[in-house]
Amino acid sequence: MPQPNQIGYAAMINSYGLNGMGLQSIELYYQMPKELINEATYICVLNACSHSGLVNEALSIFKTIEIETQRIYTTIIDCLSRALFFEEAQKLMEEFERLHIPALPMYRENEVAIFIKYNDEQNLTKITLGNMSNHSLASATVLLANVDGSSGHIDKASDIKTQLYQSDTKKRIGLAWTVTNRQVYQFRAHDRSHPRSHEIKAELEKIANELIDHGHVFDAILCGHSEKIAIAWNFVVNPHTSKIQVTKNLRVCGDCHRATKLIAAIRQCEIIVSDANRIHHFYTNGQCSCNDYF
Repeated sequence: MPQPNQIGYAAMINSYGLNGMGLQSIELYYQMPKELINEATYICVLNACSHSGLVNEALSIFKTIEIETQRIYTTIIDCLSRALFFEEAQKLMEEFERLHIPALPMYRENEVAIFIKYNDEQNLTKITLGNMSNHSLASATVLLANVDGSSGHIDKASDIKTQLYQSDTKKRIGLAWTVTNRQVYQFRAHDRSHPRSHEIKAELEKIANELIDHGHVFDAILCGHSEKIAIAWNFVVNPHTSKIQVTKNLRVCGDCHRATKLIAAIRQCEIIVSDANRIHHFYTNGQCSCNDYF
């Protein structure tokens, strides 16, 4: 593009960010004509910083923004919380909420909720009670349960999840897609519907044993997630494949992320996973392009 427009710049900045290339994203942002910069541009570059751990760079950009919208606040808070700057993130949330009602997106995907909940549990609880979709309410409920579980309150976490399952509120189903031999396959968590599911199960068990031998500790609940099944299916079809691509409709969980890094190293196979937030390139050296900021 000899003269990139507003959309072209934002798309490229976002693409760098999705692939863990935060510095390139920032470099292109500063090359962009100021008259083309808008809210979408700020969100793209701040999100790129968030997924690369570039906190100082994100704060520098944030301070130059004249009109800071809810979406911009949410993105910078995400950046801070991913890097464990909980107090700074909370201050920004409080700054925003002095003039606005609490916003669910600021809590739903951010680890800062672990810090905030035990300082202001009532605040986090009240934002789940507003008028929101079933998927949003389910996300908030699962977040509360995960916060309790990660803090050692196992009984409380169990009670919250039991209430969710007994209600009409449904959690979004995790799906993964992959292509082998020019055909698209879809899998869901603990999927047994494939005609060759016994082979997939055997491959999953083989992979699991390899992971355990290399020190991986499984989350018993999460070990059957859809992306693991999609990866196993690739090895069933092409045992010596050197590249696997998977698309997922939800964010990759921590267990799957750690496992996939090991699988890529053990099998010497590059694995690319496009999830709801970004694109993960799992290299054969056991590293991921996100540098574990996801």
